[in-house]
Amino acid sequence: MVVATMTLLIVQIEAERKGTATLNLAQPALIGRSDGDDTGGDLALDLAAFGGDKIGVSRRHAYLSSQEGVVFIEDLGSTNGTRINGLRIASEKLYRLRDGDEIEMGSARLIVRVAR
Repeated sequence: MVVATMTLLIVQIEAERKGTATLNLAQPALIGRSDGDDTGGDLALDLAAFGGDKIGVSRRHAYLSSQEGVVFIEDLGSTNGTRINGLRIASEKLYRLRDGDEIEMGSARLIVRVAR
């Protein structure tokens, strides 16, 4: 019998404002920012409320996903790129995230905590 694992990701956000968000990675989670007429309806994490437009977060910046309990990030060709622990990652390629990793999108800093 196969048992599906649910991966929850707790994201500590440090940008113009600070906050915390919890993401259920049963489906890929889109991170970005809404802008003007764009309500950001498909965003799992909308960084507009944290000043995303001023600090370099793209509308569709990155996807977070989970495969068999392992968390991945994929930059979606964002303008200002994505960094993991200070290292810039290539667009459209999956990178593994570990508990405590720091993601930078523009000048927004996200610290990830994996909770299963």
